[in-house]
Amino acid sequence: MRFMRSMLLVSAAIVGGLAGCEQQTTTAEAPATPPAPTAAAPAAQDSRSFMVGVVQPATQVLWNFGYAEKMTDENWDEVSKAATTLVGAMPTIAPGGFSDEEKARASKGGWQDWSKKTADFVNAAKQAADQKNQMNLATAGDGLVETCGGCHTEFDPNAQDPAAPK
Repeated sequence: MRFMRSMLLVSAAIVGGLAGCEQQTTTAEAPATPPAPTAAAPAAQDSRSFMVGVVQPATQVLWNFGYAEKMTDENWDEVSKAATTLVGAMPTIAPGGFSDEEKARASKGGWQDWSKKTADFVNAAKQAADQKNQMNLATAGDGLVETCGGCHTEFDPNAQDPAAPK
């Protein structure tokens, strides 16, 4: 079990570097986090701005609290809002994005596979938040590390650099 946990953390670090995200594990109080994204997030013009402005901040909340030592009701509210944001983001992610070029990639089997896996983990995170089940939240968050990183590797290897060409 320790070996699998260690391998997961190493994989998460590698994928987090690729995706421009970092997973936080903690044995202390839950870290201070930026406010959870809301529907009032800046309007996205393309997939990259949508991911940076909406998806990544919401996912980061799940990662921040997945392994926190102690969760308050306020923390669970923040996690629930973030998970709800991600559930709401899936109808934009699944068809590939905003432009015709972005949507064309959705016709590739790999995109649909990654999108389905992401949706499954997002829904699991929402269910974990609703049930205040931190183990399931951590599991869903770990799954998102893998799916986000895998999708970025296949479809947008420059995802860690918002200024990189699309």
